[in-house]
Amino acid sequence: MLSKEKLKELLKLKTKKGRIQQGRFLLEGMRLCEEALNSSWDIESVLFTAFIEEKIKGKAFFEKLQKSKAKLITAKSHDLQKLSDTVTPQRIMCVVRTRSIQIEELWRKDNHFILALDGIRDPGNVGTLIRTADAFGADGMLLSNDTVELLNPKVVRSTMGSIFHLPVWDEVDLEVILPELKKRNFKILGTDVRKGKRSDSIDYSGNICILIGNEAEGLRENLLALSDELIHIPIYGKAESLNAAVAGGILLYEITRKRTNT
Repeated sequence: MLSKEKLKELLKLKTKKGRIQQGRFLLEGMRLCEEALNSSWDIESVLFTAFIEEKIKGKAFFEKLQKSKAKLITAKSHDLQKLSDTVTPQRIMCVVRTRSIQIEELWRKDNHFILALDGIRDPGNVGTLIRTADAFGADGMLLSNDTVELLNPKVVRSTMGSIFHLPVWDEVDLEVILPELKKRNFKILGTDVRKGKRSDSIDYSGNICILIGNEAEGLRENLLALSDELIHIPIYGKAESLNAAVAGGILLYEITRKRTNT
């Protein structure tokens, strides 16, 4: 049973400071817990109510949990509600060890298609972009040091499990990393609402890094200056711009379509 001391300790994981200090984060819901269990990430413990235990007992998920190194802890519904970040909390949570990827991994020869986010502060947009990049076969994603925290609960939830499958480098100084990518023959494609070439007219072959900027202001000027080429998605209606996640999804589809047809 979840003790008061353990609950107090886990409540700290609701803050960025607590997640950094403890090197772990909370994961809520059956689907995300299953995704974590089926990945190489380290699940420290699983908290669930008696109701959920009866519901999943005998299923492959529960059997796999019992064989894993994760500690299984029953908890009361009101305690899980305290830990939850949602209005209608689910009855199962995982405590997952934080995983950091060394920047050296970015230079692997099989990394050819990278997405970089600059100053995107909406957690839903970041999570959706991670999920979409995973779906369209990106090799990884870079989050600038002023983009919302990767392990923000809303980001994690919005990825729908893709956070466990797509390499993501967090807290990255893009002004340092982009020149390094260019040295390794990456073409940097910066996005702009109106400037540059139409996104459907670009050659996306070879090593590419797509930059997507802040929802309100777009890419910073110094990142636009580091871009080898500027591109934009044509807009035919009266809307001034597209949501960052929508724009990223359109570009990811276009890139994958062209790269797989060549």
